[in-house]
Amino acid sequence: MDNNQNAQKVTKLAEWLDSRFTIPGTNIRFGLDPIISLIPGAGDWLAGIISGYFILLGARADLPPAVLWRMGFNVLIDIVIGSVPLLGDLFDVGWKANNRNAELLEKYRRDAKTTEHHSRWLLWIIAITLILMIVGLLALLGWLIASIIEILF
Repeated sequence: MDNNQNAQKVTKLAEWLDSRFTIPGTNIRFGLDPIISLIPGAGDWLAGIISGYFILLGARADLPPAVLWRMGFNVLIDIVIGSVPLLGDLFDVGWKANNRNAELLEKYRRDAKTTEHHSRWLLWIIAITLILMIVGLLALLGWLIASIIEILF
């Protein structure tokens, strides 16, 4: 089987998971992923495991770590935010991690160097943003504790 057939299969699977169906009267597309995510307690994790298949395909295709991490981030965001009741289900319909990861596989197949470069930059931006958020939360927590101590004593 050639790469073109593999790419078509990956695209078809992503379509079934993320954008196979349309809500009547709208342009909103969804797939099996948000439906699976409706299973209480385990749905988002089960959908995440299925989404992990794209990461496995990327690893088998020897994608560089930056691209694999980016794919993993897409799935992680889908699982974490998708776990929030009701809002998470709406997020699942919009985020489409499987389509994103299928597109990453295709972009890497077409232009490996640029895709790796963009993935590396995006991961750095995400890491810096998370570090700044943690520092900000710690500063806020310190301020709250100091304020409470000042009020009590």
